[in-house]
Amino acid sequence: MTHRTTRSRAGRTAALVAVLLLGVGLVPPLANAAGVRGATTGTSSVTAGTWGVTAATTSMVFTLSLDQSSKVTDTGSVALVAQSYSVTVSTTALGSPTFRVFQCAVAWVANLCSLGLGTPVGGTLATPSTTLLTSTTALAVGAAVYLQVEPLLVLSSTTVTLSTRVTSPGQLRAPIRTNQ
Repeated sequence: MTHRTTRSRAGRTAALVAVLLLGVGLVPPLANAAGVRGATTGTSSVTAGTWGVTAATTSMVFTLSLDQSSKVTDTGSVALVAQSYSVTVSTTALGSPTFRVFQCAVAWVANLCSLGLGTPVGGTLATPSTTLLTSTTALAVGAAVYLQVEPLLVLSSTTVTLSTRVTSPGQLRAPIRTNQ
């Protein structure tokens, strides 16, 4: 190797090191001074979580045509876009009462939803029957909706039983990710 080639390589190496040091020296202080945080892109998934809704009142006995209500709360760790209710109306000794289920975002006061008449969930329920009703109201974790069961022509004791259900994945809300 000649003396000239060694000097040329040393000069190029020194120039490259100078450019790299200049670049490294300028970029971090600018980013830090502006308070800029990095962000990445990619995919993610929820690998664990629980979902479910719980009704405060699951059994209602009607002897007159007076409305009754139940608070339904998202008790899981995953937000919901919908929830279902299996509603069973017992056999009655006298008459053929029917029932309707309404939903309100706030508690019912004097059988009225302060946001209007409430939203019907499903149609009219006959005696005896078991019907699956689905509400498309979104529920955040810990949030609640209020159901009201409204009877029509109750002449003898009739029991209405509510059981809550969540069908995965259709009723689960996709997780929301934020950069932190």
